[in-house]
Amino acid sequence: MIKGEKIRFDVHNILYSIFKFNKTLNQKSIIKVINKNKIEDISFLNNVVLNSMRLQFHTSKIINMYIKKKLRDQERILLISSVTQIVFLDFKDYAVINCSVEIAKKLNIYHGLINAVLKNISKDKKKLKNIKIKFDDLPVWFKNKTSSLKIKEKEIFLENFFLEPSLHIVFKNKGKLDIFEGNLIKTSNLSGFLKEKNNIKEMKSFKNGDWWVQDFSSFLPLQNTKIYKNKKYLDACSAPGGKAFQILSKEIPIELIDKNEIRIKTLKSNLHRLNFKSRIWKEDFTKFNNFKKYDFIILDAPCSAVGTIRKNPEIFFKNKGPDFSYLTRLQERLLKNAALLLNTNGIILYMVCSFLVSETEEQVHKFLKREKTFKLKNFELIQENRSYFKLVRNNFMKTLPNKILDYNIDGYFAAYLKKTK
Repeated sequence: MIKGEKIRFDVHNILYSIFKFNKTLNQKSIIKVINKNKIEDISFLNNVVLNSMRLQFHTSKIINMYIKKKLRDQERILLISSVTQIVFLDFKDYAVINCSVEIAKKLNIYHGLINAVLKNISKDKKKLKNIKIKFDDLPVWFKNKTSSLKIKEKEIFLENFFLEPSLHIVFKNKGKLDIFEGNLIKTSNLSGFLKEKNNIKEMKSFKNGDWWVQDFSSFLPLQNTKIYKNKKYLDACSAPGGKAFQILSKEIPIELIDKNEIRIKTLKSNLHRLNFKSRIWKEDFTKFNNFKKYDFIILDAPCSAVGTIRKNPEIFFKNKGPDFSYLTRLQERLLKNAALLLNTNGIILYMVCSFLVSETEEQVHKFLKREKTFKLKNFELIQENRSYFKLVRNNFMKTLPNKILDYNIDGYFAAYLKKTK
């Protein structure tokens, strides 16, 4: 086996599993393949897997310029990862080509075709690096779900969805931010983007539990909310915990609910590192009732997650789209139970990491039509956040995968729903 072949074969098998069997990167079978590699190889594997999925439309366009025949799934996936390495990651051409040819032999793919195509692409890689894609190149299900997007919004999405996510971190308090050893572009007096790529787990402040990672779009709605000590708080789909930590950092209790054992394990690990304590219920929130009422319920509901496409590029790589019928029904049931558990004058902060109308505005309008004792509360930005006014429209926060301060943020939606009676 030539050097680099095994790790690249793992890359291929992971990509094939995601495409063919609609797996995700956090499934046990995929994690097992990743973790059997040496520590130094895992970062290579993650780099190639993630960027192969992020750049699949660019690489497919390149492949189609050099091959006119219909490719089988194994052939196309092998070429996608190989072209990503040669054109976009600038790996050594000969190493990528030699390994890809050996992998093709093992897969009973016509290795002569793989060899010839990759050699031709490597000759042209400088000009191919600048290849552009169109909105029409994206999956049919996604185009159907985004028919209401304006031309400018489609352009923003095309410019941003395949980029690597920026690292946004949130501090327990201003004092922790002031003594932070890294370089930050501040987004508030408690948060900022990391300027450099660091191994964050090796940073002293991370080990000390001074801060946590949380996308800016996920952070803003709660940071923009006044938190009161005498109110009862609940986070209905809590793991991995970022929004709950915003409450706990103010030394205010909040109860946490999640039904996923793996996610709860992550939540507990995060709480331990940050030295936070909170009651965790392992429950399905659609059925949850502990005979208590709350004044503020955070409901970051399960959704298509298209807003986090940079972190979860498998959403586009799978051979079928999300089950929107299931997801929207689930969101309705979660909202319905949150309404039952809320005190009068209480607020549900409804959030999804999506910008699709069916999971955002439509879901809120259906809820308000159904629940006559609720109204949409003004999404008024506090003074510190006024510069982010473009993220708020019609009393909703709604963002595409986009940039602020030249750093990447996720697509997200948030609405404050107030119970009036």
